[in-house]
Order: sequence, then C-alpha cells, then structure tokens
Amino acid sequence: MAIPKLISPISKQGIQKLRVAAYCRVSSSSADQLNSYARQIDIYTKLINSKKEWQLVDIFADEGISGMKAENRPEFQRLIRMCELHQVDLIITKSVSRFARNVKEALAYVRKLKLLGVGVQFEKEGINTLSLGDEMLLNTFTAIAQEESKSISQHQRLSIVKRMELGEYVDSNAPYGFRLVNKELEVYEPEAEIVRWIFHSYLCGMSTSEIAKELTARGVPTKNGKEKWKSTKVSYMLSNERYIGDCHYQKTYRDTTVPFKQSKNRGEEDMFYATNTHKPLLDKETFDKVQALLKKRKSQFSKATTLNIYPLTSRIRCSECGSFYRRKIKSGGIKWVCSKHEEEAKACDSYWYSEERIYDGILSMINKLRFGQENILGQVIAKLETATAMYKKNNKTAMQISESIAEINGKILMLDQLRSKGYLAIDIHQAQVGDLQRQLKQLKEERQSEFESRILEMLEQVRKLKTLIDEIEEPLEEIDEHLFQEIITDMTISNKDELTITVLGGLKFTELI
Repeated sequence: MAIPKLISPISKQGIQKLRVAAYCRVSSSSADQLNSYARQIDIYTKLINSKKEWQLVDIFADEGISGMKAENRPEFQRLIRMCELHQVDLIITKSVSRFARNVKEALAYVRKLKLLGVGVQFEKEGINTLSLGDEMLLNTFTAIAQEESKSISQHQRLSIVKRMELGEYVDSNAPYGFRLVNKELEVYEPEAEIVRWIFHSYLCGMSTSEIAKELTARGVPTKNGKEKWKSTKVSYMLSNERYIGDCHYQKTYRDTTVPFKQSKNRGEEDMFYATNTHKPLLDKETFDKVQALLKKRKSQFSKATTLNIYPLTSRIRCSECGSFYRRKIKSGGIKWVCSKHEEEAKACDSYWYSEERIYDGILSMINKLRFGQENILGQVIAKLETATAMYKKNNKTAMQISESIAEINGKILMLDQLRSKGYLAIDIHQAQVGDLQRQLKQLKEERQSEFESRILEMLEQVRKLKTLIDEIEEPLEEIDEHLFQEIITDMTISNKDELTITVLGGLKFTELI
C-alpha cells in the first residue's frame, strides 16, 4: 500500500507584509524635547515590530522644527522620497499636527501619497487616509492644527515685539561681518574687513554690480558660502544700520494669514529703531555718506537713459484698451497713465498710478517667488518635465515619424555602402541620397511639433527664472534694474488696481497696487 503523501497547508508566510514607516516630530516648545524625541522613536519601533503583518522600514524624526513648512524638515522630505521610490506602504504618526500644520500643504502631501498607494494613519484622530471619507476628516483636523500654529505664532510675535520696544531683541541671523556669541553680535574681523572695503569702494565710485563682480573674481565667499556675489546683496549690506551698532526692527513682517508670508513693512506694523545695541563695525560718518549716495543713485534709476528711455517705458500695457502707459510728472510726483486715457479720458476708463505703487507690486511679486511658503517655480518645472515626458510617451504620431526617420537613415547607409563598393554610380547615389535627405528633413520638422518646441522652450526659460530668483539672499526692498530687465517680459494694469506681471516662461502673477 502506498504511503500517503502529506500535503503541507498553505503558509501565511507568502503573504507580503505591509512596509510601515513612522514619522515623529518634537515641537520646539516642548519642555523635555530630547527625551520626548527618543521616547517617540522607542514607542514606534516597538509598535511596528509588535504587529506580524507589519514590517519596519524606518523611523523618521525631525527635532524641534516647526511643522509649518515641510521643505524645512529634512527627515520628512527623506520619508517622501522613499515613498516615491515605492519603499513604504503605510506611514503612522501621532497626530495631524505632527504631520503638518498647514491645510493646503497637508492635503497636498496626503493626495500625493494616496496616488503612490501610501496611506497615512493618524493615531490621535483615528484616521487612515486610504479609507473612504477620511480626507474630509483630515481637512477638519488640519484646520484645528493650523489655528493652533497661528495662535502659537502670534504669542511668540507679541513677545518679540515687546523685546523690540525695549531694544533687547537680537535676531538669530547675524549679518555678514558679525557672529552671534552668547546671543550678542560680535565683530568677525575676517568678514568685517570685506564690509569696510565694500563701503569704501562704493564711496570711491564703484557700482554695486562692479563690487559684486570684484568679490566674485577674488573668490571671497558670501555669507552662505556661495562663490558668486549679487549686486542685490551688496545693496542690502550698504543700507544695513547694524554695521554702526544700531538695529532697525521690523523692516519686514510676517502676515497672520497661513501660510505666513514675509513682506516689506510699509506701515502695516510698528517699526522700532534702537541705537548702540552692539559694537559697531563701521563709523557713522562713512555710513551716512553711503546712505546719501544710495539715495542719489536711486533717484537716477527713475531718470531717462541717454536714449530717453525709462525702465518702465514700453513695459506696461493697459488691460482695458491695450495702449502703453506713459510717464508723467503730476502733483510733484512721478505717475504712469494709459496714453489713450491721457489723450481722451472718455476713450478709456483706466487710472493714474504712482511709480512707487507699481514698483511695490513688482517687489512683492519677486519676494513671493523667492521667499514664499511654497516652491512655486519648482512645482512649475516639475509639471513641465512631466508634461514633456508624457507627451513623448503617448504621442503615437511622433513615434511613427521616428520609425520612418530610422528607416530612411538605414536606406542612406545602404546607398553609401553600395557606392563605396562601386555598385552604384556617383550621380545616381547623389540623386537618391539627396531625395532621402529632403524626406528626412521634412520628417524631423514634423516630429518637432509646435507643442513640444513650445513646452521645451518654456521649461528652459522657467529654469533660468528659478536660477535668477534663487540668487536673491535677502528680501528685496528696492528694484534691481538688472534683475527687472532679465525676468519681466510684460506688464498690464487693470482699472481694478491689478498689476499683472508676465515673467520668463510666460508665467503670469497678479498683484494689487
């Protein structure tokens, strides 16, 4: 009798485990930050390892970093990159407030992760984003977290303003030429010498652009360690009162609307000026002379060149009638007005606008691009790259044309081989190859479709725009003429006080003026 063969039961080991990662963040306001940080890591490690259906990928933890901006959390960004590489199936975190405190940002990341097939499980709120309807709940909880963040920010701001009033506030960001030692600014001589040279050179007639080029040529590193100096950075340094031992508080301010944006203070918030807050790097006489020269050269920016052309000439169109704006002196100030409206007021309903209001709108746009809450240009570039890739992938016509091009190239090669072996007469070879090359040229032109060429050109221009914008190290307070000419291609003004600015790549941004 045959011995029965034992058939092994189906093993559960074949079931793929869920790859789980944990994200934890310790608030900077925590009383016992480091202990809490270590504790969270320990808790999540034990939790994930305790579940047989889970497999621990990694514990991602950011210490004492605000939850407002995801880009400022390196571990969070590392987690997202691993999700993009399809190395994570589920993220667990303590609460919505630990994941993000910005509604827009939180939902953007949740949606992105859902498209990747990655869920986020919030323990406190009992939410799993892959479950139906949980995104609505997430919106609610994130809004609560956002309000909490806003409240904390406002509380901190009141404390800072109080210290500003007393002249006791010290910015954690030490300017070039100083170092922060025990919460006090101290002169750092290796850089201080450069600062003094910049002031001296400017008084001797060098422009900010010339100074920047000279520093770059000499290999002097910037504050951030960059090799290239920008004229905007030099201009900022020349007007920085901290070099004479004073502090002008709240030249810029953060608004109270999430996401918080940094803007130039034009009277929206109180400003404070404190003298002798720290040891000066420069004498006051030199500083005052430079300020007078800066003011003089600034006024020259609004004056015509030798060709009688102003920076805004032929750059602003009226959105109502399409006419260009003209520069006029009115009521002792510089104004710009639609040329058609000036000739006949009834012909166009546009208004007069001061040059200062227009420049303020331009500055606001540039600063938002550089220091805005989200990486606007980075997202645009990513979308353009994706669109280009998808177009090439899905365009069957382009693929067919490419096959025809390959076929013709093969024919040309065959004819060349026949001619080299003496099987084909020169005149016949030239005639047939010439005909094939004409076909080849036509096919290549067809393949390079209007859409593809336009999108590739746009991608190149936006990349150039981002490079130019990224070189700005401090919020601009004055128009940089070179940057203005480089990035802005067109502007329109509507009678709703809207300045629409078109920049490299055809991107449009609207500012109220």
